[in-house]
Parts: sequence; structure tokens; C-alpha cells
Amino acid sequence: MMKELLALVVALSVIASPAYPQSADKLIVIAAPGVTKSEPKDWHNSLGISEQNLVLNCPKCMPIQTVKVPASDIASIRYGENAYHHWVAGIVTGVLSLGVGLIVGLMPHHQHYFSVDTKEGKVVAIQADKKDYRDIAGMLQNFTGLPIQVSAKEAHFLNGFNIKITTEEQK
Repeated sequence: MMKELLALVVALSVIASPAYPQSADKLIVIAAPGVTKSEPKDWHNSLGISEQNLVLNCPKCMPIQTVKVPASDIASIRYGENAYHHWVAGIVTGVLSLGVGLIVGLMPHHQHYFSVDTKEGKVVAIQADKKDYRDIAGMLQNFTGLPIQVSAKEAHFLNGFNIKITTEEQK
């Protein structure tokens, strides 16, 4: 009886534990070691884990397209968010749909940013897709074992993650 109960608990914990992908294929590169130029609107970049390295692939970055950061060199992970409204689209849609489309302009749209800081002071900064940012947070946290630094105002975006609330002076 005890073995069956233990097997059931183990099976449920495996099923209930979140499984995060080992790569994300839709993100914008803002900054990376060795990268001096990246396309500001190019979402066709990837962030993945290969053995003991965090690997950023950016086909349109210059002068290098692949950046590898060893897990032992990562000092911290930071998350930030920016909300904005589609006012023009909301007003136009609202006029054309007799007010119903105005909701487009009133609802906030969020941009999600991650910064992976190395012990040498270098930074890998990305903008994550709104559908993938939680997967990227899980991937980074599982890979490094570090808490994600986030402001108190933005902490609700990472509910369920190991986070460290920071103040503006600590950033």
C-alpha cells in the first residue's frame, strides 16, 4: 500500500511540475557580447540551452551571429516590462465599429524584456514574445538556478517563479 501511494505521488509530481522548453524561437536581440548591430524589428532569433551554455542565435546580427554564455559566468537574470496602448488603431476601429472596437485602444499591450548579466559585466538583453516570455523565464531559471530580479510593480507577470523583488536603486 505504501509503495503504491509513493508511486502515485511521484507520478502526480512529474505530471504537475512545469516543463519548460529548452529553446525559444521568437525574440528580438537588444544587446549581446560581441554584437554591435541587430535588426530592431527582427523576431527570427533564438535563445536555447546547449550543454552548459546559454546560446543566442541572431542571423541578422553583426559582426557575430551566435553568442554562447557559460552557465558559470551568469551573475543575474532581470525581467522588465513596458505597457503601451494602440490609441490610433483603437480610435479608428472604434469609429468604424460604432464604438465596439475602441476596446483595442483601451487595453494595454505589454512588451517583456530579459537581461542576462555576466560576472564580467556583459549583458545579453532580449525582448520576448508575449506568448513565450513565461517559457523563457522558466528556461533561464532552470538553467541558472538564480532568482529573477523584478520590480514589485512587475512581479505579478512572473507569479510562480523564484523572483527577487528589487528597488530602483538596486538596478
